Amino acid sequence: MRLSGHGLDCELHFSESDAAGWMQTAVSLKAPAFEGAFVCAVTLGEWKGFVQELRQLEASIGRDAFASWGNMEANVELRFTLHRLGALECSYEFSPNPISLGPTLSGKFEVDQTYLLAWIREAEEALENAR
Repeated sequence: MRLSGHGLDCELHFSESDAAGWMQTAVSLKAPAFEGAFVCAVTLGEWKGFVQELRQLEASIGRDAFASWGNMEANVELRFTLHRLGALECSYEFSPNPISLGPTLSGKFEVDQTYLLAWIREAEEALENAR
């Protein structure tokens, strides 16, 4: 799945889930003056929650709304603020270490509401491929 906008280009690639529902997740990032990658773990349940958060944002177009998502190990934290006129402000925090110990990359990026449908489609595809 790819999340990108003015200020961030992030790709998440998921392995098939194991018997407990864990997916190894390769995260690659490009932000102004930064490029990096790391691997973390995301559960199927967590990713389903992310898909649901995106769907709720999409259903809120035309109103102010907020959504957030992060994995249990706190490697990935995403926050979305949708404004009723269609602007979507996104903030992020990424850490290659569990529970955000050590270095982190944080920042903000912006897109408009039209990005939501593509993000939902890609997030759902990632979920289906991981099963």
